[in-house]
Amino acid sequence: MGLFSRFKKSTPTNEDDVRADDEFTDDDELDAQDADTDTEDADTADDDVDEVDASESDDDIDEEEALLEKSAPFDRSEKGPFDISEEYPEHDRLDLGALKVPVVDGMQVRLDTDDDSQRVLAVTLIHNGGGIQLQAFATPRSEGLWNTVRAQLAESVTKQGGESTELHTSLGKELAIEVPAKTESGRPGKRAMRFAGIDGPRWFVRAVFSGKAVTDDDVRAELSALFRGVVVDRGAEAMAPRELIALTAPQVDQDETEEKDEDELNPFERGPEITEVR
Repeated sequence: MGLFSRFKKSTPTNEDDVRADDEFTDDDELDAQDADTDTEDADTADDDVDEVDASESDDDIDEEEALLEKSAPFDRSEKGPFDISEEYPEHDRLDLGALKVPVVDGMQVRLDTDDDSQRVLAVTLIHNGGGIQLQAFATPRSEGLWNTVRAQLAESVTKQGGESTELHTSLGKELAIEVPAKTESGRPGKRAMRFAGIDGPRWFVRAVFSGKAVTDDDVRAELSALFRGVVVDRGAEAMAPRELIALTAPQVDQDETEEKDEDELNPFERGPEITEVR
């Protein structure tokens, strides 16, 4: 499964040659000077080809370096997502190991797990009809992933007959996509999503907005604020670039939960909910 392939509840794994033939003549009037001139012209042509090849090579290197640059809002360290080593504001957060995600009243939290390994692959926050799925990946300290995967995602969408548009938002560069899909009635339709990504210190977090978070600015703003409030704890262990950082299901103390329910029982108050999807 590729990095941004359609989620299937399975563990992600992670050019022209030019040849010219010289023409020779047995003309007796061809003297040595003409031969020297032909040699100089050939050398000049070879030099021109070398300069073009060098220029194209430099362009390829520049493009590759641009793809490896980190992509994040300029105020990421102040407004998040935060690295565990950075200062961050206090907030009610659900501890999922690598990701500490903010929670608000009425929000649902869904954990997406792998059927075979039971690893938690992603967390989806659902609020006011919109959703945002979050996944964390390992990156080198000096390189980012979002520029590369954004280009790969746009190419994949085009191959599927869909459309993609790059947007500049408070989250940095996003990708709005529409891909062919069937409606609930089975008729041909389109599915709209928005992808965002933020590179941090040795990590990359991908976000996928769905539902009303794509069409409703207010809902999207609420979920974007939750995304910015995430704290990432990548850990110190060595990991391969692009390796998925598995999450951990929260541990709930049953005794504390029962005691709190007895003291603060309110049947009309709805708090965060967690649903595990296998």
